[in-house]
Amino acid sequence: MALEEIILDSRHLGTPEKLIVYTPERYSPLYSYPVLYIQDGDDYLAMGRMATLLDRMIGEKELPDLVAVFLPVDKKKRQDRYHPDGSEHLAYRRFLADEVVSYIDSHYSTETLGNARTLIGESLGGVVSLFTAFAYPHTFGQIACQSIAMDAQLNRRVADTAFEVPYTIYLEIGTEETAVTSARGPLDLVAANEELRDILQTKMATLVYETFEGDHTWGHWQANLPRMLRSLFG
Repeated sequence: MALEEIILDSRHLGTPEKLIVYTPERYSPLYSYPVLYIQDGDDYLAMGRMATLLDRMIGEKELPDLVAVFLPVDKKKRQDRYHPDGSEHLAYRRFLADEVVSYIDSHYSTETLGNARTLIGESLGGVVSLFTAFAYPHTFGQIACQSIAMDAQLNRRVADTAFEVPYTIYLEIGTEETAVTSARGPLDLVAANEELRDILQTKMATLVYETFEGDHTWGHWQANLPRMLRSLFG
C-alpha cells in the first residue's frame, strides 16, 4: 500500500486542509477504483488501524481494490463542521463534495459514478456523512455510520428529505449506547438509531442495520470495521 499526504487549500473553508490518500498495492492508472471518504481520518488510521485492515482484506480478496481518503479534523472544529447546525457545516460539505472529490478524481484513477463513492464516519462523523450524501445525491451513493450521533430533531430532517437516488446505508449501534455524552447533553443513541432505521425503511434505500454488545468507543468500532466493509463491498 501507499499513504500519500496532500494539502488542499480550500476556498470553501478558507484554510489549508490535509488529506491522507490510501492506494492499494496493485494500484494502476489503467483501472478505475471505488473510493472511501473517511471522516475523523486520523482516528480511523490510528485507532481504527484501517490502512492495515484494507491491505489485509484486499490481499485476501475480501474486498475489491479501492482508494481511501482519510479526512483528519481539528477537534476544536469538529462540532462546527460535522453537526448540521454548525457554523462551518455547509462549507465543509461543499469542500468534501466539490473540492476533495474533484481533486481525487483528477489525480487518481477512480470510478466516477455516485454509487462508487462511500462516506464513512463514527458518531458525529456519521452525521456529517449522512447529510453530505443527502445534499449531494449524485456524488455519493453509499454511507456507513458507526454509532451515528442522531437525535429526534436530526431524524426529523431525514424524514423530511426526499431521496432523489437509491442509497446504500450501513448503520451499527451498541446496546449500551443509551446515555452517550455529547455537546447536546446525553443522547440515547439506541433509540435514535432505531428511529432512524424505521425512517430509512420508508425511503429509497438499501439498509443494513447491525447491533453489537458494547458502548461508544473505538475498541468496538475497530472490531466491527471488517463487517462494515464486507457489507458495503461484499
